[in-house]
Amino acid sequence: MACTNLPTALDICRVRGDTFPFEFNVKDENGVAINITGFSFLLTVDPSSEPTDALGNLFQLTGAIVSGPGGVVRFTLSTGQADQTPSEYFYDLQMTDLTAAIRTIAKGGWNVVQDITK
Repeated sequence: MACTNLPTALDICRVRGDTFPFEFNVKDENGVAINITGFSFLLTVDPSSEPTDALGNLFQLTGAIVSGPGGVVRFTLSTGQADQTPSEYFYDLQMTDLTAAIRTIAKGGWNVVQDITK
């Protein structure tokens, strides 16, 4: 059986300590931006790809909508969130629309690589 409406598989690579923001462009299956005005977004990072609960989560980020009509949402890490031991972690990104329907729109690896400058 084939699954439909699966989240986009996307790996993210961050250098340990980097706090610069990153953005997701939310689009429909035709590549057209979805108007996300009034939506909310949560990105959760965990050491496990299949956690049984939220107790092991490394952190959770709340997205800030940059352009509702353009479908652009931004995430910024705090210093503590960016200071993770270099390793491969996992994330998913959930979107809650105006009807309170939740949809996981992206998931994949959250890879932290060692920095040089301290």
